[in-house]
Amino acid sequence: MGRIKVAVLMGGLSSEHDVSLRSGAMVAGNLDRQTYEPIPVVIARNGAWKLLDERPCGIVEALARLQDLDIDCVFIALHGPHGEDGRIQGLFDIIGMPYTGSGCAASALAIDKVRSKAVARSAGIPLARDIVVTRAQWDADPDTVLKRVHAELGFPCVLKSPCQGSSIGMAIPRELSEFRSALLNVLAYDDTVLIEEFLNGLEVTCGVLDATPGAPPHALPVTEIRPVTAAFFDYTAKYTPGATEEITPARLAPETTAAVQDIAVRVHTAIGCRGLSRSDMILLHDQPVWIEVNTIPGMTETSLFPQAAAAAGIAFPELLDLLIRGARKRAE
Repeated sequence: MGRIKVAVLMGGLSSEHDVSLRSGAMVAGNLDRQTYEPIPVVIARNGAWKLLDERPCGIVEALARLQDLDIDCVFIALHGPHGEDGRIQGLFDIIGMPYTGSGCAASALAIDKVRSKAVARSAGIPLARDIVVTRAQWDADPDTVLKRVHAELGFPCVLKSPCQGSSIGMAIPRELSEFRSALLNVLAYDDTVLIEEFLNGLEVTCGVLDATPGAPPHALPVTEIRPVTAAFFDYTAKYTPGATEEITPARLAPETTAAVQDIAVRVHTAIGCRGLSRSDMILLHDQPVWIEVNTIPGMTETSLFPQAAAAAGIAFPELLDLLIRGARKRAE
C-alpha cells in the first residue's frame, strides 16, 4: 500500500493566519515520510486556496482537487474563526473527508467563550465572574455598563472578544479611565465583549489527548506559564521564543496538578471535544479556575501542547501519527 495522503490545512481568514502557517509548516515537516505524504494546503487571507505548488483557486475547485488526489485525512492546523469554529469541520463532514480534532458542534461551542463558560458552569467547573456586554447595550447606556463593571468586577478587569484566540481582541484596563478605549478596541472584533474579573494568580495550561476512539481522554502534564516580557500571556508572549518561561511539568503540589488535569478532562468531555484540546486556567491559592478551552492548540516550535506531549514521552511525529490515526478510525 502507498503512503497515507494528509492534506495539511493552514493559513485561513482569521487574525491568527500567520500562527496557523507556522503550525501547518511544523506539522507538514514532521510527518513520518515513510508513512505519510503531506499535501500542504494554504488558505490565503482573501479566501483563495493553494494546493502544493499549483495556482490559487476557489474553495469549490480546491475541494474537488482534494478529492481527485484521494486525500486520506485532513490535518486542520487553522486557528481562530473560519478554522477552529466548526465551519471547516462541517464542510469536511458534508463531503465525507476525515479530519483531525473536534467536530463541528464542539468546535463552534468551544470557540465561543460565553457559551462554553455556560456549559462549564453547568458541569460544576470553577469560573471567573463575568459580565457580557453587547455593542447595543454600550451605545444605549455606557454609564450603566461602567457602574455595573465597577460594582460587580472592579478594576483591573479583563475584556475579551468571545470568538478570538491567541489573546487577540483582549485587553486589561487597570482603572476606570482606561476602560472606555479598551472596550471600543475589543468591540472592533465582535459586537459582544466578555468582561471578566481579573484573577491575580499563576497561569497554567493542560492538554488533553483523546486520539483513540473508544478509550477515555487523558490529561497531559500541566504547564506553568510565566511571561517574562509582557504583563500577561499575550500574542507576543505566546509566539516569541524566550518571551515566556514555560515549565513542564509545572512545579505544583500533586493534588493541585490532579485538580488541573481533572478540570481539563471534564471540560473536554462536557463540550464534546475529540482528538485533542488544551484548557487554560488560573491558580488562586492553589485552586484552579478555568478560563477557556482550545480545540486546535498551536503546533509551532514554541507551542504548549507539543511540549506537554514531549514531557509525557510522546515525540512530535508520534503525536501527529496518533491524531491522524484516530481521525481515520473515527471516520470508519
